[in-house]
Amino acid sequence: MQHKLLLGSTALVSAGLLMSSGAQAQETMRVGGIEVVLGGYTEFGVKAATDDTLTNSNNDRNYLFYMDNEVHLDANAATETGILYGSHLELEVGSGDGNTDNAFVDEVGLYFSGNFGRIELGREDGAEDVMGIGGADAQAGTGGIDGDTTNLVQFEVPDTGDTAKATYFTPRIAGFQVGASWTPDNNDGIFDDQPPPAQENIISGAVNWVGAMGPADLTVAGAGILGEAETGGDDLRSWEAGALLGFGGFSLGGNFFQNTDLDEGWGVSTGIKFGFGAANVSAGWVLFDPDGGDTTNLIALSGDIGVLPGVTLKADGTYNTEDPGADANDPDDTDDTLAGVVSIQLDY
Repeated sequence: MQHKLLLGSTALVSAGLLMSSGAQAQETMRVGGIEVVLGGYTEFGVKAATDDTLTNSNNDRNYLFYMDNEVHLDANAATETGILYGSHLELEVGSGDGNTDNAFVDEVGLYFSGNFGRIELGREDGAEDVMGIGGADAQAGTGGIDGDTTNLVQFEVPDTGDTAKATYFTPRIAGFQVGASWTPDNNDGIFDDQPPPAQENIISGAVNWVGAMGPADLTVAGAGILGEAETGGDDLRSWEAGALLGFGGFSLGGNFFQNTDLDEGWGVSTGIKFGFGAANVSAGWVLFDPDGGDTTNLIALSGDIGVLPGVTLKADGTYNTEDPGADANDPDDTDDTLAGVVSIQLDY
């Protein structure tokens, strides 16, 4: 459920307008009004894992409760010439494992869209993340290989996360679209001597094609990222290629990715998902082969089902053959781990 308000150019409009008819509200939008939509979700779940992979590894309980809660605020408007513009804000409220009372801005930015393409300015995901395709795009539950269990591994090229950046997406022409992002600093100028390795002058981009192959929907994408190390060490050099195929209730996705400098290694991911009615089930697999360590295989089984309007029950189970966090007292120790998560989420 979404809750909508109408705002004028600088302030809330009068109570009379807020209670006016739909026709009046639409007319306000046509002459330059801004529509504000409030939404988000609340998720509560339990995580369990073997071999001290949880944050409460000082005891032998091996499970904990967690929450993931977001509040979304979107402001959208349109001009008579067809230019769309607005802003997007995501707040994390009390999210995390165990007892947390944190509240912080997760994403925030401006956008301008039209026949010229789309421009995004702010703390948002970059083009390499938004347009990249892989096995994670065919996963159910909390995300399977990209979900909420505690023993996951890398399944795509490193990205810049929600660091401040400027991004441009071209219009889609004959099924093709190109996107590019510029990120001055992946730590926004702070913590340059702490992980993740500080990188600057980061250029990232992607190209994809969306179309049909007979009765099936097909997306093919390639993405890459280049960055310069700030405090010595390796530069960021990574690329990936992937595809996603959809037919009936099935989705099948996969990719190949390679890091050629920082965290050198290569990997593949695959995922298959089937949806029937209000339910989805999936399986996923990731292989990651770092140059300086052991090859890791991650297998995930996931599912979700809608139990009430806006309410979804989700579950993942994952097996990691070489988890570096298997022993909390010795981070360099590697071992196989099992992990699981069950949660219930309300979207509004």
